[in-house]
Amino acid sequence: MPVKSCRNIYEIFQQTASTSGDLTDDHKNLITKSYCGTFRNVHHVCCLKSEIQLNSEGLEILTNTRCGINHASTVSRGLVAALFSFPWMALLKYNIGEPFKCGGSLITNRYVLTAAHCVYRQEDTIIGVRLGEYNISSSSDCTNSPIKSECAPPVEDVGIEEIIIPRDYRKHVFHDDIALIRLDRTVEFRRQLKPICLPITEELRFAHHSHYVISGWGRTENGNTSDVLMVALVRHIERQTCQKDFAVLPTLNEEHICAGGENLVDSCRGDSGGPLGFRDKHLGHLRFIQFGVVSFGINTCGQINLPGVYTNVSHYMQWITDNIRK
Repeated sequence: MPVKSCRNIYEIFQQTASTSGDLTDDHKNLITKSYCGTFRNVHHVCCLKSEIQLNSEGLEILTNTRCGINHASTVSRGLVAALFSFPWMALLKYNIGEPFKCGGSLITNRYVLTAAHCVYRQEDTIIGVRLGEYNISSSSDCTNSPIKSECAPPVEDVGIEEIIIPRDYRKHVFHDDIALIRLDRTVEFRRQLKPICLPITEELRFAHHSHYVISGWGRTENGNTSDVLMVALVRHIERQTCQKDFAVLPTLNEEHICAGGENLVDSCRGDSGGPLGFRDKHLGHLRFIQFGVVSFGINTCGQINLPGVYTNVSHYMQWITDNIRK
């Protein structure tokens, strides 16, 4: 684990720094025995499971990010999202085939969260991330209010500095299907470009919701792709029930969330990497929080009783906080 993810060792360094003192011999011995090298230029230690904590640096970044603010109304089935209602939505841009085959979500001013299968071994084909998009086929996105029409600023196409995937991820295995994209510059938040919240507290990581909200530009219930951002409400499905529908796949576990498959609504291939979320209390405020990343499911959209499978963001908060930086 990174030093900042190991409570007892990190506290030794904090205490020593605060007193401007030297490490004791016992502390030196503990750190020497625990040290296990560097990974991505970060010092790592072997840490007791009981001492593992969310990485303090990554957690601070997320805690200090004003997130999850939207103005979406209640949704049901598949509906067109209102302009400005899901400002964290991202599109991955490819230079081969369809330009937008996957989605993602902005989580800080430097990182987009997506699915590993969207970026695995595609470093040469992914050319950027589009933020602030609403209608792919329109150069200008405006509300149609007869009282006051508002238009969003132009979209932002941002380059990629780094793609981070769990070390054990392998395509077609359906585990560890999560990835971080570090943008090549800091983006400035505004009305149509804001980050989504993540479950940074223990209460949120163990929260249960009967329904979730999905959003994206993927296939709608009639099988057509949408140029306009769509949104739908989907019901949570217990993993045991979900496993029966996907019996030929590896065992589903705490890495996965199942939802949807009712009323011809589901997130489909075009939405891979996009967010599954719901409103909940985040540091004392009601915010929209991402609990899942669209991973896999059915080949045709919204077949009744066939849910979609999502990577469980709560299960990967340790990995996320270990891998983001300022």
